[in-house]
Amino acid sequence: VVPVRIDPELRAAIEARAEADHTTTSEIIREAIRRFLDVA
Repeated sequence: VVPVRIDPELRAAIEARAEADHTTTSEIIREAIRRFLDVA
């Protein structure tokens, strides 16, 4: 577990994406980090 602070606007965007994709906010965050770091 890695604690991070996320501003309310970004959190809302993450939650909206998770709902649209029928997944969890954690998975959205993990995928975003993977793509940013170019890691599979």
